[in-house]
Formats: sequence, structure tokens, C-alpha cells
Amino acid sequence: MEQILLEIEKTIASYLDEMNLELADLEYVPEGGYNYLRIYIERVDGVTSIEDCVSFSEKIDPLIEDFIKDKFFLEVSTPGIERRLRKEKDFLRFKGKKIRLALKSKVNDKKVLTGDLVDFISNEVVVDVEGTLINIPLEKVKKANLIYEMPDFKEEV
Repeated sequence: MEQILLEIEKTIASYLDEMNLELADLEYVPEGGYNYLRIYIERVDGVTSIEDCVSFSEKIDPLIEDFIKDKFFLEVSTPGIERRLRKEKDFLRFKGKKIRLALKSKVNDKKVLTGDLVDFISNEVVVDVEGTLINIPLEKVKKANLIYEMPDFKEEV
């Protein structure tokens, strides 16, 4: 399936460019007895609308069916505020933000780390976990995502 997803990514690239969109993520998952192809997009300028998702879905829907033989549902949406981080550009874009990393093997006796994303250097994620900088090779990362932090609201009396 990984190879099919790469082929889909290549096929939809020109439509993304044409619509001034970027691919944030792409996944094929069985869920509740059904299969879903989920494509997460965002506008290059950062403001993605539901109309963007609908228009993109309509453009690529006929093309996608040639790749997947099983019955599936196509879902196109934005990556959300706790978006997944996969590529170097994702990690560089969100430097300074709080992230959660699920790891394939333990680092500092933990398989899940939460901290501030400091940098991405030489294919390693640099995270500040409670004041300690930890370099984690990307190949050890099972899943990485942003953690949304609610802003502090001060009540005025």
C-alpha cells in the first residue's frame, strides 16, 4: 500500500500546485469495516476552506479509483490543529511548538516524549523535554504531532 500512496501523491501533485495547496498527509486505513483514503491538504497561505477540500476532492476523485481496487471512501480535509508531522518541512515550520513523539524504541527509557520542538538537523528531531535537549533520528519516530495549547485567558473583573 505504501507504494500505491506514493503513486497517488505523485498523481495529485499537479492539482495541488494548480489550486495553491500543499499535501500535509496521506493515509489509507481500514476502520469499522470500511476502507478510507484520507488526504489532508492546506493552503500555501495557511487559510484552508471547506470549499478547497470539496473542490480538490472533486478534481482527484476520478483519478484515485484507478489506484485502489478495494472499495473505499475518499476523505479530503485539513490536518487540524494537532496535525501530524512527517516531513522535514513540517518539523522546520513548527519549530518552537509543543509536540508529542511516539517512538519505535525507547529513548531515555520512554517510548512517548512530549516537549518543545527546537529544530530538525541532519534527519534528527531536536526536542527540549523539561530542559533537556534530545536528538531523535527520524527513523525512530513512529508518529509525531503538534499539541495544541490553549491560550491563557485572564478574567477581568
